[in-house]
Amino acid sequence: MRRFAAVIMTAVLLLRVPVAALPFRVYAECAVLLNADTGEILFGRGENARMQPASMTKIMTAYVALASLPLDGTVAVPARAVGAEGSSAYLSEGEVLTVRELLYALLLQSANDAALTLACAFGGVDAFVAEMNKTASSLGLTGTHFSNPHGLPDSDHYSTAYDIARLLIECMKNADFALICGETHYTVTPGQLRRGREFYNHNRLLSECDGVIAGKTGYTASAGRCLCSYYEKDGVRLCAVTMNDPRDWDDHKRLYDYGSSLFRQYVIDVDREFSVHVVGGLTDSAVCRVKKRVTVAVKTGEKPEMTVCMRRFEYAPVAAGQHLGSLLWYVDGRIIYEIKLYADNKVEASYISFEEFFRWKK
Repeated sequence: MRRFAAVIMTAVLLLRVPVAALPFRVYAECAVLLNADTGEILFGRGENARMQPASMTKIMTAYVALASLPLDGTVAVPARAVGAEGSSAYLSEGEVLTVRELLYALLLQSANDAALTLACAFGGVDAFVAEMNKTASSLGLTGTHFSNPHGLPDSDHYSTAYDIARLLIECMKNADFALICGETHYTVTPGQLRRGREFYNHNRLLSECDGVIAGKTGYTASAGRCLCSYYEKDGVRLCAVTMNDPRDWDDHKRLYDYGSSLFRQYVIDVDREFSVHVVGGLTDSAVCRVKKRVTVAVKTGEKPEMTVCMRRFEYAPVAAGQHLGSLLWYVDGRIIYEIKLYADNKVEASYISFEEFFRWKK
């Protein structure tokens, strides 16, 4: 019986061990560091615990707005958005701004009134929140549910550090999101139906941590300090999220120092010809000349392997510049780099006998 209890206790303790033991302290109640390319968890603590995401909610608000509203479309500020509780751009009813300007207010100023204005432009706050939850489901964010577009506390509004990290990685695939989220300052020029404004990004990491290119802060009294950020340097792409963290800036810096130390630079150096036989051509083959040298980041201990992907033969005619295959570098079945192969020469068609055609067809 004692042995059985010891086994159970050991299993429980093992479950509580972080994915990686860090050589420093992380002060967050919940935290995660992901390899943004693979989704691998490099460090985790309570990463699947449901927590209040505060204004990190707004990255989903931006994601849905970018998918459904034209960036240069104009929106009139509705009465419902005016005087919204919490951080604000101090919008007035009837002011007209573009969706782009509202997204700057949302992601830099963390403006709750901008979040509500975007939601109303979609077709109403309830419809917008439903779309947020539909999107979360489609992305597989199983620990997430939204009840508003701004992140103010609600018992039915929660997410996890892991889900927020995955969401930010997905958002960064959108060039407009990445551009807006990475700006430190934005100016709204005054016009006939709106005041001029200055928005300043609350994310200190953009200027204090080399490699951080985007992210979102969050805070409420009940959620504590929340922060998600995205790092890209020397081919290494990482995403960190901390929740209820009194020292979030320092924790993110240390997490990125740690995460980047797990990678090494791998040189891909190709200088050769690749050819494929051409059936029915005036010449026998099409040639692809490749001369390229690049450096990619791989985890220490990983050994990339190259595979040539070309068909056994092509049928004439083959045009110069025609795509004939690829060079692929794999690590553990995952493609880390690709060089496309294009024909340097054209091969014109010639007469081919039935016998030769069927011989190559086989």
